[in-house]
Amino acid sequence: QYAAASGDHTLLRALADYAIARHYPEAADAPNRYLDLYRRVVGAQASLVARWMLVGFVHGVMNTDNTTISGETIDYGPCAFMDTFDPATVFSSIDDDGRYAYGNQPRILQWNLARLAETLLPLIDDDSEAAVDAATEVLSGFAGAYERHWAEGMAAKLGLAAPDRELTDDILKLMRLQKVDFTQFFRALSAGTARTLFTEPEPFDAWSARREVLLPADWAAVAAAMDRVNPVYIPRNHRVEEALAKATKGDMGPFHRLVDAVSCPFDERPGLEDYTRPAPMGSAPYITYCGT
Repeated sequence: QYAAASGDHTLLRALADYAIARHYPEAADAPNRYLDLYRRVVGAQASLVARWMLVGFVHGVMNTDNTTISGETIDYGPCAFMDTFDPATVFSSIDDDGRYAYGNQPRILQWNLARLAETLLPLIDDDSEAAVDAATEVLSGFAGAYERHWAEGMAAKLGLAAPDRELTDDILKLMRLQKVDFTQFFRALSAGTARTLFTEPEPFDAWSARREVLLPADWAAVAAAMDRVNPVYIPRNHRVEEALAKATKGDMGPFHRLVDAVSCPFDERPGLEDYTRPAPMGSAPYITYCGT
């Protein structure tokens, strides 16, 4: 940022060239390699955060220095997985205002990407106005790219052949209102037992009837495909805390069992039933910290 502000772009150019060579070598041959670098970062991050959202992952500290050029997830400090579905879910002890809440992650990512664009402007075009226009055009494609990744992912999770935004929005709203566990729901949906997760099942029955007419004919194939994208095991927060507490006392058993479970998250195995369940009712709100 200092180099960009001072007008000396030597360091900025060297960093951008390094990022291209390391992560996006195809951009080197583009007519505007730095704009193409930016386009590829926007695309990688849209895909990444859509995948976070599809498994209920909350990064917890999505500031710009934790948003990578490579499109990888870093800074495993205050991150956690959602149990009960709620877009307002926050775990980080420092996120008092919910800036990085589960449902805010796509919006925050777009804000972060705008900051990257500001840094790259001197490399994109010597004409500052032309550089802004070019970067803005790329950034304006973020929302559509994210929506496409998320919608296609949700269709797969629901067993649909094609995205259906209204059907998806309606079940998420129902899950929020009835406090349904996010991970359990999708596995129960493929097993035909999702109705039992709702305290008032009649609205779910109506939704299920609408979904039924959209499903492919081969139900066994549909259920198998759903299970390939819907994890049965995630690092449940109370299990993570249990593993940490036991490990600090020298007992690594719970840690190794948890790692074993989440290393094959889509394959249901006997003896791991406790790892499929959320925290007991009445548990205190889960709080995470930078440095965990």
